[in-house]
Amino acid sequence: MRWFRLLDEAYLETAFTGEGARLYGGRWNSPGVSMVYAAQSLSLAQLELLVHLEAEDVLRGHWRYIAFEVAPEAVLACEVVAELPSDYAAWPAPASTRSIGNAWAASGVSVGLTVPSAVTPGERNLILNPAHPGFATAVMIGEPRTLVLDRRLLKDAPT
Repeated sequence: MRWFRLLDEAYLETAFTGEGARLYGGRWNSPGVSMVYAAQSLSLAQLELLVHLEAEDVLRGHWRYIAFEVAPEAVLACEVVAELPSDYAAWPAPASTRSIGNAWAASGVSVGLTVPSAVTPGERNLILNPAHPGFATAVMIGEPRTLVLDRRLLKDAPT
């Protein structure tokens, strides 16, 4: 399946290292645990970005997206490794989802884990474990491409 990673060009060198998530944590990991977050579509990747940034930060960014594929046998659904907590979409992100992601990463059971989007019901995100020994062979990374975010997505964007 094809997945999309959206990031500022300043972070292209570390796009698949999980460094940002290791430093700051995320919905599915605690600080100290490396993970790479991606979305099942470019539009979902944009929504996931928009909910975390102020309008001026979005407009100031030099955005790149990277489409990539992961071998199907290297990915599990989170519902296979743990029961999805009822608060998975809460903001701020709950400890329950971080616990699932941390345990999954430590287990080494798969390179990737699909998780439900907290932003768009029915859609999926992917978390990757860059420390997994099968990462390099299971993940086929494409070339970065420029993305200009449509300012109409930002209601209060300066003109």
